Amino acid sequence: MSPEAPPPARYPPQNHILRHLRLSHQMRGDGTLTATMPILDDLADGPLAEGGWLRLGAVATLVDSVAGHHAVLQVTPDWSATLHLSTVLAARAEGEAVTARCTPLRVGRNQVVTETSVTDEAGTEVARSTCTYARLPRRDDTPVVDSTARENTVDYREDHELDPRPALDDYLQITPVPGEPRIELPMHNRIRNSFGSLQGGASIVVAEVMANHLAGMAAGGERTSRCVFADVHYLAPGRGGPFRVDGELLARTDHLVTTRTRIFETAGDTDRLLQTATATAAYLD
Repeated sequence: MSPEAPPPARYPPQNHILRHLRLSHQMRGDGTLTATMPILDDLADGPLAEGGWLRLGAVATLVDSVAGHHAVLQVTPDWSATLHLSTVLAARAEGEAVTARCTPLRVGRNQVVTETSVTDEAGTEVARSTCTYARLPRRDDTPVVDSTARENTVDYREDHELDPRPALDDYLQITPVPGEPRIELPMHNRIRNSFGSLQGGASIVVAEVMANHLAGMAAGGERTSRCVFADVHYLAPGRGGPFRVDGELLARTDHLVTTRTRIFETAGDTDRLLQTATATAAYLD
């Protein structure tokens, strides 16, 4: 790195989705990497005391964080970027927190593929994810990760957390447009990744919101739903924004709705497709 280069960025910064979720990463001496996230009402799709589930978007953000950390450790001193993330929500989480355990499926020259299991304190698997990351050659502004530390904990908790904690959609400024298959999403620092682009976990929250939004529209606003599956492909970085988020209803039964979400960057004269996602929502009534 040249003397004139800026110092490596601290990631995640304060007032960021990863800190808002109170994530904590644990690296053990045997190389095992896990991450925990508390089970909070504002991260659930309803009051926990009334049977609410942790939202798929929150769980997938936890997964992207720990699997991305694992990928960075495999490619250091280079960096990694998410190419694909698929998550299935399987059960209601019980207790105070969930834990994500990342297992490498393949560590190649250009890509890292992982599988992550998310369990609650009773040992019940509440979600399973598969992630693919690309190796990015190191730049002067690439963040630094200590790959030699074999036993440590990284706590992403906010120094000055918002009180009361807002709902996740409000924190991320995700706004479904009533009666239209569209979501409004501005770019802001809470959803920027380490390179200043749209953060992968936030994108999955958008796909989750769209699936439930379209499920509600398809039912005339008379039924509620829970997103139980999302499969996201990351095609290009979205740095400037603003974004146009379009949804499409692909299939519907009495119990399930399958949707497609596409995120475009709308700066300039040409819209650029950044991400595409397929998601499934299950009706709760």
